[in-house]
Amino acid sequence: MCGIAGFNWEAEDKIAEMCQAIAHRGPDAVRFWSADGMSLGHRRLSILDLSEKGAQPMFLDDLVVVYNGEIYNYIEIRAELIALGHCFVSDCDTEVILHAYQEWGQICVNRFNGMWAFCLFDRTRNQLFLSRDRFGIKPLYYFYDGNRFVFSSEIKAIIVHQLKLNVDKTALNQYFYQKYIGGDRSIFSEIKKLLPSHSLVLDLTSRELKTECYYQLKEQVEASKKLPLEERLSYIRETLEDAVERRLIADVPVGCFLSGGLDSSLISAIIAKKKDDFDTFSIGFKEKTYNELPFAKLVADHIHTNWHSRTFEIDDELIFKVISGLDEPFGDSSVLPTYLLSKTTRERVTVSLSGDAGDEVFGGYDSYKAYKISRLVPGFVVGAGRFLTRLLPVSDKKLSFSFKLKKFFADYDPHPQRRHLNWMSQMSDVLRAEMLGGAYIQTEVLFPVDDGDTLTDIQLNDFKNYLPDDMLRKVDIASMLCSLEARVPFLDYRLVPYVLSLPDRYKIAAGWETKALLKKIGLSFLPKEIVYRKKRGFTVPVSKWIKESALVNQVLTEASYFEHRYFERSTVLNILAEHHAKKADHSRALWLIFVFNLWWKLNLGS
Repeated sequence: MCGIAGFNWEAEDKIAEMCQAIAHRGPDAVRFWSADGMSLGHRRLSILDLSEKGAQPMFLDDLVVVYNGEIYNYIEIRAELIALGHCFVSDCDTEVILHAYQEWGQICVNRFNGMWAFCLFDRTRNQLFLSRDRFGIKPLYYFYDGNRFVFSSEIKAIIVHQLKLNVDKTALNQYFYQKYIGGDRSIFSEIKKLLPSHSLVLDLTSRELKTECYYQLKEQVEASKKLPLEERLSYIRETLEDAVERRLIADVPVGCFLSGGLDSSLISAIIAKKKDDFDTFSIGFKEKTYNELPFAKLVADHIHTNWHSRTFEIDDELIFKVISGLDEPFGDSSVLPTYLLSKTTRERVTVSLSGDAGDEVFGGYDSYKAYKISRLVPGFVVGAGRFLTRLLPVSDKKLSFSFKLKKFFADYDPHPQRRHLNWMSQMSDVLRAEMLGGAYIQTEVLFPVDDGDTLTDIQLNDFKNYLPDDMLRKVDIASMLCSLEARVPFLDYRLVPYVLSLPDRYKIAAGWETKALLKKIGLSFLPKEIVYRKKRGFTVPVSKWIKESALVNQVLTEASYFEHRYFERSTVLNILAEHHAKKADHSRALWLIFVFNLWWKLNLGS
């Protein structure tokens, strides 16, 4: 895993500056190349073929590539290419991308099983070919004004060009609605994300830029239904184990995150059956309702892993460090413990497997359960529920029942997908409209939805929005700040459509049991008390921080942090006072405001 950067003119000083801006993504080496009207740069985190033969930019005849990610089936593709007459000089997957493109052209990405973001310069055609993996595990941003084209793994490398940039008001609304910026947008109108499952071609002669989707998950889900159910179930189990095994390939030490929940525990247990000696990593917190170390230890003892754990207390110094590492506002507070876990893990290994995406793939979220329940709730009950749940007391506890009940009724919408987005939201429309004033944009515009109303449609919504732009973004931010490569077995493209194609009972079973199939698989590897323990999630005590943190309260109250004028300081002070007085739980909204204000002050403020 690395960092990439480039632009369509020659300037060694600027490509060097871009590479320096993303040095944390690849501390092992930096190289750049500027010729033929292009500049390409690469920060290397050495994983495969640690020799100079694996260095980038990498060349093959008239092709040049910079690449971030891992292709887990590169050995098979390499063997196929050798049979076709190709000759290799390295043992890394980067060279496979060059030869695959040379042999099959742009459709070569359909053969890749992995995570990637790369830019390939085809000097013969005088064009750039950029691609991002199917589910958006690796990020790729770009700027194009019809003349200048600049791209990188992170926005902070693009802005070294001192471009004229404006805050995108739609992105601003997306952030305050869902805590992340979705789709192809970034916080700046002029900088876009290449969407997951998409490739981009820029003809450097005509200056024409085109993007194309090379993979449609919904189509793959429908195709998977053609296989008989029992064969699908058998295939899923076999593929899951193979997906884990493939992600162990590396020329550096590999470990696994271990939270004590089902997802990371199952992946760790699968590894334990394949490796006698490997490391797992866990972190805990002093606040009892947020500490899961006892569960992680139970798993570690059961599978006989080399377990490493630490207990932390998140303070202002850490909060400032992580938020200052963001190149655009990102409001998921779990990026903080993910950073601590990544930092702890990086002390012993360079690569770690992660249990992320288990909920999206196998049906683990409470909002999926709420979707099922909502289909049984008569419309007239919703109004009464909204009134009555307002009377429930405010709690600082982790995802309390009263919080979930309030959320269920307050954000209810007749449309299932819109209802799901509302349940995942961080700030009410009423507050967002009051805060943003004339800049307010309705939710229907921010995240368009189709008419699908099945549980699978809800999951596909998360694959389009929440998964790439929140969960995977969080892992990339946190792990890359620590120069750690994180791998996600649950997002093997062979596995995902088959699981999504299953009947609902394999996701949400009788008694509202989530992840029913994964739990059944888990029983072959783990103790029952781990498989069926209550879901907790990787969250932190934000409400408490807002009441106690000097940094958070400074950023939420001092006038200098509101000079952006995107919302009124008086509105924020009012909801902060209500939160401190326990009249309402505004912790989620206040955290978003805190992150935005601090990000703006550090990046755009005077």
